[in-house]
Amino acid sequence: MNSIAFFDLEVEKEKGRIVDIGCLRNDNSTFHENSLSGFLSFIQNVKYLCGHNVLNHDLKFIQKKLGVEGFNPTRVIDTLHWSPLLFPTHPYHHLLKDDKLLKDELNNPLNDSQKAKDLFNDEVVAFNQKEEFLKKILFSLLADKQEFKSFFDFLSYSNNGNIDVVELIKQNLGTKICNNSNLTGFAKDNPVELAYCLVLIHAADKYSITPPWVIKNYPDVERIMHLLRNKPCLTGCIYCDKSLDPHLGLKQFFGFGSFKEYSGKPLQEEAVRAAVNNKSILVLFPTGGGKSLTFQLPALMSWANSKGLTVVISPLQSLMKDQVDNLEKNGITEAVTINGLLDPIERCKSFERVEAGSASLLYISPESLRSKSIERLLLGRTIDRFVIDEAHCFSSWGQDFRVDYLYIGDFIRNLQLKKNIQGFIPVSCFTATAKQKVIEDIRLYFKEKLSLELEVFSTGTSRTNLTYKVIENSSEDDKYNRLRDLIESKNCPTIVYVSRTFRAFKISEKLSKDGFNARPYHGRMDIREKTENQDAFMSGEASIMVATSAFGMGVDKKDVGMVIHYDISDSLENYVQEAGRAGRDESITAYCFVLFKG
Repeated sequence: MNSIAFFDLEVEKEKGRIVDIGCLRNDNSTFHENSLSGFLSFIQNVKYLCGHNVLNHDLKFIQKKLGVEGFNPTRVIDTLHWSPLLFPTHPYHHLLKDDKLLKDELNNPLNDSQKAKDLFNDEVVAFNQKEEFLKKILFSLLADKQEFKSFFDFLSYSNNGNIDVVELIKQNLGTKICNNSNLTGFAKDNPVELAYCLVLIHAADKYSITPPWVIKNYPDVERIMHLLRNKPCLTGCIYCDKSLDPHLGLKQFFGFGSFKEYSGKPLQEEAVRAAVNNKSILVLFPTGGGKSLTFQLPALMSWANSKGLTVVISPLQSLMKDQVDNLEKNGITEAVTINGLLDPIERCKSFERVEAGSASLLYISPESLRSKSIERLLLGRTIDRFVIDEAHCFSSWGQDFRVDYLYIGDFIRNLQLKKNIQGFIPVSCFTATAKQKVIEDIRLYFKEKLSLELEVFSTGTSRTNLTYKVIENSSEDDKYNRLRDLIESKNCPTIVYVSRTFRAFKISEKLSKDGFNARPYHGRMDIREKTENQDAFMSGEASIMVATSAFGMGVDKKDVGMVIHYDISDSLENYVQEAGRAGRDESITAYCFVLFKG
């Protein structure tokens, strides 16, 4: 075996001073002192130096001395750069600093040298076990790069004869990438980034992602992966026709044979196709009109193709929980939420799932964007799209204007800058109803903040399966008795809207005493009770929800047969949204009643 030594430095960061050195030669002799001259003497007859993350860290503290001693720094092997290439299904294969007994105890560089040796040996075995075509591709792309040259040299590996790497990629991976992508340009200008993309694509592991450190140091990895796997070509090819077809995706993820149409127009399919084509869109579909699927399907397709994350910004925690729960009922477990309803353990698990790549959809509130931990989380993942639900909250002309929405554009712009992204992260905005002025405000906001042109898809608000009726009552007692009669006569899941918090409790309690299974819900309720009541209604355990307007935005319970406004809404737009929560299953006829005292 070629002579090789594995080393690690412990450095005092503030002063840049080496405080400890560990080294292990392949003859098992060791060095563990705070002496740079002793270390240089120890490696005097060694041909290769190997360590973990040494090119960007350890080497810069000793490189000048190495040169003086005659050691060629190009003969340094860094296990960090090879780990994602050789272990793509375990992208966080790294050295664990697990030998410290106390938090403030320094790392043991000799132990870490042993770990570097173990990892290097694993990498040698992994490389030798790779298919020959993949080894040839890696050598063609990486053999002249400092991060990789010494590894090939150590193994005495080289391609015999001239290899057309582009043709080799097409022959072996052609069905897994767009045939019309610019492979020749990528191989010439971005060979390292292309290599990281190809090994991940070839691994075909459901949950593997590009490690955050690769995204940070090689930001073009995101762009190239997108062009290889997530940008439909104009002429079509084997890969794009299969993996980027909305109809095939609809069948694969949701089991549906066709998209929903509105007055004979395929607007849902058109909006999905626009998203798959990486356009920014504004979608105005009625409550129960298929908004969620319109952004969930492109998100799931994009994740399957390029391991990217879609971030869904929603103003209501109930919406997040409900959508995640409904996806899980359909066997889709790749959605997570991070919000105030989670306890610390649940929150930690959500972070871990996003970091590890098992999440394709992340639901967060607009307020969360001011969190540094959320920013760090998103910097570590490829972001395919931002989805903004209830987008009317952008506009002061809308009925639910929220100041925090105005920070979304700034956050996205700053994220793009920190990730060094060329181009733009696309945006999808959704709302059930919006005035023309609101639509104009939303489009202008994204044009000014992010230079995005939002293509509009609008159905209007017509719902043919809803029956509306206004009922006059002579007194409050008469009004309550009419409420009871309606509930008894329809015997179906029912939402009763009231205007005040105390009314939600009062009416719910009164119905419960009269033998009805009713639960209250309002914005000021304890989080645990709020969640329990929502779950009870969604599961059918409770058939009646007595709620303020805080309940229902985005809640997808398809079998609600009746919405009763015990108190009238404060605007026509709010009424349309609240009444629209009835009859989401278009095969049923649902009823919308307004009770008022004359």
